[in-house]
Amino acid sequence: MLKWIVGSKADHPLADIRQVRDMLAELPANDSVKSLSDITGWLESVVDVDSFKLDRLYELIDTLDTAAKTPQLRLVQDYLGMSRQQKFHENKLWTAGARFAKALADAYAWFLKQYESGASGALMVRKWVPVACARALRGRAQELKWIMLRYGRFEPRVWASIASLYGLAESGKFADAPVAIYPGQHGSGTAQQEYLKALMLWAASADVLPPLRQEVAERMVQTLSRFFILRSDAFPGALYAFDPKGDRPPARLFGSPSLTFGVHYFGPGAAREKVADAIAALEKTGVLPTDLYLGRPYPVEIVLTVLKHLALYWAENPPTRASERRAASGRITVVPGYLPLLDELEREESDALNFTESTAESWVVENVSENGYGAIVPATAADWLRVGELIGVQVEGATGWGVSIIRRVARDEQRQYRVGIEVLSHAVVAVELSRATGGETEHGVLLSTRPDSHGEVAIIRRAGRYDSKVGVQLAVGDKSYTLTPSRLIDGGDDYDRASYKIARTN
Repeated sequence: MLKWIVGSKADHPLADIRQVRDMLAELPANDSVKSLSDITGWLESVVDVDSFKLDRLYELIDTLDTAAKTPQLRLVQDYLGMSRQQKFHENKLWTAGARFAKALADAYAWFLKQYESGASGALMVRKWVPVACARALRGRAQELKWIMLRYGRFEPRVWASIASLYGLAESGKFADAPVAIYPGQHGSGTAQQEYLKALMLWAASADVLPPLRQEVAERMVQTLSRFFILRSDAFPGALYAFDPKGDRPPARLFGSPSLTFGVHYFGPGAAREKVADAIAALEKTGVLPTDLYLGRPYPVEIVLTVLKHLALYWAENPPTRASERRAASGRITVVPGYLPLLDELEREESDALNFTESTAESWVVENVSENGYGAIVPATAADWLRVGELIGVQVEGATGWGVSIIRRVARDEQRQYRVGIEVLSHAVVAVELSRATGGETEHGVLLSTRPDSHGEVAIIRRAGRYDSKVGVQLAVGDKSYTLTPSRLIDGGDDYDRASYKIARTN
C-alpha cells in the first residue's frame, strides 16, 4: 500500500479533485473488482496523510465513496450468486469487498480523527461530522458482514473502532440526530441506528447462515434498526451488552445482570413483533409487509427462513442444543456435495464400475451428539466449505454412507476451521426417479427406508428438480413407488431436499 509523506497539498496525487473525477471516469464499467480495488487503493492512500485541508479531504472521500456504489453492489451480487467451485474468483471478490469496506471506514475515521485534533478547516467541516461518523460505522458493519461471509474471527480492532466512533457521536451530542447519511429515499438515519445495526447483526448470529441468507439478514437488520433499543441500564428486553471500553464483541445477557458503568445494553425492542408479523404475513400471503424494505426481491422461502432465524436469536431465551454434545475422538470420511455423494454410493454397488476420482476427505471428530458432530477440517477443505453445504459422511469403521449438512463454520486462533454438522440420516439409499407422467430417469438419495408419521419420505435430488405440482416415480431394486410432492424442505447450490407422500406401490 502506498503512503505519501507530503509537505503541501500538491504533493499528493489525489489533491486535484478534477483529476480524481477524470480517473474515476476511466474505470472499467464491466469490471467491478478492478474498479473497486482502484478506489480502495486511493482511499488507503489518504489515511495518515495530514496535508489535506479537512473540507478537501471530506470531498475526496465522499467522491470516492459515491463512485464505489455501483461496482460494490455488482460485486456483492456476483459473490452471492457464485457456485462454490469458483474458489479463485470467490477469493478475488471477497478480498476486494472486504478490503474496500475497511478502507472506506478507515478513511472516514481518519477524517474524524483530524477533526477532533483541530486540523486546518475543522470549523468549516463541522456540519459533515455526523454524516462521516454514521458512514464510518456503516463501513465497520460491512467489515463484519464480509468476515461473516468467510466465517472468520471478529477482529478486536473492528469492535474497538465501532466503540470509538459511537463515543464520538455521544460526546458530540449527535448520536440520535437524524441525518442524510446517503442520498435517496432510504438513506436517512442516525449514528445510533448505524451503531445498533452493527451490534444487532452480530446478535443475529448471521454467520451460521449460508451467504445469501446472511445478505437477507443484514438487510432485515437495516430496515428494522429504527425499532432497536439502546440504553445505559439493563432494561427489560435487553438481550445483549457491549462494553465500549474493550475490544470484544457483545455478550448475551442471562438472568439479572449487574449494572456496569459505561456498558451499553441493547435489544430488538418492537422489531421482535415486526418479525413475528412478517412471518405470519409471508406464511399467509407470500408477501412481506410494505414497511419492511429489503431493497430488492428475494425468494419467499429464503426470507421466511431468515425471519424465523431472527425470531429465534432475538427471543427472550437463546436457542439451546437439541441434545447434549459429549467429547469424542475419531474420524469421519466426508465427500463434499450431492454429486460426489452419488459417486460414492455408486462405488459401493457390488457390480458397478466407477472410474471417477474420489473427493473424499478425512476429518477429525471432537464431539458428538445424537443429532450431529463437531469436527476439525483440513485446510484443503476450506476451498468449498460453507454453511448449508450438503456432505456425505461415513463413520470410521462403517461401510455405508449417511448425509449431513454443515450448520456452523468457525476459524480459531490457529486458523483451523471447526464445523458443526447436523445429521440428516445415518444411512441412505440410492434410488432412481422419474416423473410420474413418464420421461427419463435421474438418480436421487432416499433418506429413510420407512415413511414418517405423516406417511412421507425425504429425498435429495439435483437442485431445481423439485416441482410441487408433479409427482415422481421412485424405483428401488425391483419395486417402484408413486410419490406426490409435499414440500421443499431446503436446498443448496447443487441439491434440493424435499418431502414426498407415498401414494401407491407397484
